[in-house]
Amino acid sequence: MRIRLCIFVSFLMAAPLSFSTENSTCDRIKSSQDLYECLTKNHPDITSASLHLEVAKSLNDKITQLPNPELSVRSIQGNNAGENVGSTEVGLSFNLSDTLLKRYALKKWGRAEEKISSITVKELEFQAQSQSLKNLYRFRQLLDELETVTEALETFKKIEHQYQYRKVKSPEQSVILNLVELAQGDYELQKNHLITEKTEIDTFLKGILGETFEMKKEWLPSLKRQWPAISLSEISKPTFEFQKISAEKEKSEAEKKLANVESWPNISAGPIMERSTSGTNQFISYGVNVTIDLPVFSLNQAGRTLADKNLLKSQRTYEVSLKKLEFDKKLIHQRYLLAIESLKKSINNKNLKKKHDQIDALFRQGLTSGTSVIEAHRQIVEFQKSQHEHEMEALDALLHLNMLSNKDVVEVL
Repeated sequence: MRIRLCIFVSFLMAAPLSFSTENSTCDRIKSSQDLYECLTKNHPDITSASLHLEVAKSLNDKITQLPNPELSVRSIQGNNAGENVGSTEVGLSFNLSDTLLKRYALKKWGRAEEKISSITVKELEFQAQSQSLKNLYRFRQLLDELETVTEALETFKKIEHQYQYRKVKSPEQSVILNLVELAQGDYELQKNHLITEKTEIDTFLKGILGETFEMKKEWLPSLKRQWPAISLSEISKPTFEFQKISAEKEKSEAEKKLANVESWPNISAGPIMERSTSGTNQFISYGVNVTIDLPVFSLNQAGRTLADKNLLKSQRTYEVSLKKLEFDKKLIHQRYLLAIESLKKSINNKNLKKKHDQIDALFRQGLTSGTSVIEAHRQIVEFQKSQHEHEMEALDALLHLNMLSNKDVVEVL
């Protein structure tokens, strides 16, 4: 016998949402941390997480509750040579197999299932918290990228205006004009993509905090100048994947015990009383009633074999996961170190803006060609995009490292 618990969980993604909260407590936001706290306080996946755990606890209580005794009554009446004869039998039966044997195995199974649900809930909470933080970082990135692309488009329009109305164009000027038109088309597409992504995150935020919510730039986390140092020795907590595999092994062990118990005969026993009448005479008898299933057709061999196979599978998965656990931690740590090292070598937005202004100034003074300006802007946009990708990579790794180090994920702000 294999028992399964299905908990239906809704995942909240950073795509357009349709839910909203009527009463938000986020009317005094002053910082990115305030905004994050408001998001997590009203996030539906976090607020409903405890309910999913309660479902598992309730099921555990249900399957381990004591079975009710069974009451049986049998009455026979008749007539013998003019005298009334008959008997009434009253019996009370307790299922000893369920009470003494199966209940212990079910308790172990229920605890394992409850443990799996608890891990799942914690993982959902972490995912919701991480997604909220990533959305705040990405929103700031999108504002910066939109500003850079918009400035590039304005520069391209100036170049186009400079060459478009010339009656006579040199071959080089014609090439520059064609290049700038292609660049404008490409950057318009990029701008539309950025606006769409920004709208998706804005919809995500409004879905949680209400339709009237409007983001302010000062609420968004800035690009970190110093990323925290985390050593491998601090990463002491197992990953969610390993925790769930370990709990699944415990559940398979409980299922094996349950399959073994179900191969035994089902035994019920209890007191019985019989009252017999023959005319005016009455007789009362007491005894014990015992019922045993005869294992003639089945000893639950198929169920035990299935439980053995599932347990062997769980044990092997656990052994592989145990060996892989330390490698997974090292991989996350290495991802983090590589990402922050790349960010340390990159320039900040202030210097990027300065370079952009220098290029525009040189073009206005006629000291550089339109081709150079187009290429320079392309390099700036690509650099900023790459920088933001590395920032999100570092952020994702840091969130996991904080979780594995028993730190609050909000420490990334």
